[in-house]
Amino acid sequence: MVRHPLRSNDIRERNEKLVLNLIFMNGSMAQSKVVQETGLKAPTVFRIFAKLEEEGMIRQCAEEEAVDDRAATERKGRRPSFYCIEPQSGYAVGVDFSRLAAAVIVVDFSNTVIYRHDTEFTGSQNRDSILNTIQTMIDRAITGSAIDPAALIGIGIAAPGRVDTVDGRVVEYPRIPGLSGYSIKEHFEAVYDAPVYVHNNASVIAASAYHYGTAREESSLLAVLVRSGVGGALVNHGEIFLNGTKTVLEIGRMTATDTGPESLETIVSEPAMLALVRDATGLESWEAVERTLDRETLEPIIASARDALARAVHNLYHVFHPEAILLISRFHILTEVLGAAIRCDLPECRVIPSVYDPVQACYGATDLVFARFFLRSPDQLIAGSPEK
Repeated sequence: MVRHPLRSNDIRERNEKLVLNLIFMNGSMAQSKVVQETGLKAPTVFRIFAKLEEEGMIRQCAEEEAVDDRAATERKGRRPSFYCIEPQSGYAVGVDFSRLAAAVIVVDFSNTVIYRHDTEFTGSQNRDSILNTIQTMIDRAITGSAIDPAALIGIGIAAPGRVDTVDGRVVEYPRIPGLSGYSIKEHFEAVYDAPVYVHNNASVIAASAYHYGTAREESSLLAVLVRSGVGGALVNHGEIFLNGTKTVLEIGRMTATDTGPESLETIVSEPAMLALVRDATGLESWEAVERTLDRETLEPIIASARDALARAVHNLYHVFHPEAILLISRFHILTEVLGAAIRCDLPECRVIPSVYDPVQACYGATDLVFARFFLRSPDQLIAGSPEK
């Protein structure tokens, strides 16, 4: 690969993004603190602050907005002026979808959710019908949040299946006809005047939990997402495990039994386990299961699925040795039963049961946008970004 020397404009832009990112991550920053953190010369930092303020990207904080910096405030002399991100200076859209449902949020430049909507799909769906629904949801999100489309800095999409994170293509996902081999990035960049970034949904949710959620105290995390299939992701010291540019942990494809080629997702997915419940109780939906059954009643009904998942996670644990395992499903009772089985099988590992939160998943997708905007690796998803 040919490497070209950085031009002065490139260096200026990188320094501006560096300063802006520090303010973004910390909530507010004083110029003197930025000088200390970056090693940039004070005149350079003052120039950058002036330029960012003139462009409307930052503003001087009100007293109650400034994040207290003890080192700065305990020095003798005048208290330094703090600067905050201007929330209306930019916006990001986050999308999470599967064969079952889709969710969309809009966040402003202070990472505050200003719009959210999610919907479940009914009937038979294919690639075109789902992408059309998502486009309608994005259009309504932009209109409903009353943002200027020109201020949209990007769209982040958490997609199911194996994903090429560079070209935004779903390499393989057979449960949505027509999606395998299709570039979601190209599709939506042809519609919106903004960059689009695509990642696997289990990876995005795992990174979200790792950086500012329930797994923030762990150095490594194995996530298992149970919905229409079984997805997985590994986050290790802030980075999502990839094979080159492609996501790799399609846990649902693992062989589930010793007696045949049956895959894990044919036993453990929401539809597969609901079929067991329907045969035993006549209940037709997981919502009805949550209203009607308790954990002790459900456990023996889905025992085969519960045990198959516990065995699969046991094997993965001994391959990767994560500090914690995050088990995510859309229903509290299902998360309890499956999480308890994993915890019983792996008492030495912290097991974190979590009910799928569409906003949290979409938050992870907006992190893709901010990561690229601040010139960070999208697979680190802005470690240390503002708490959400």
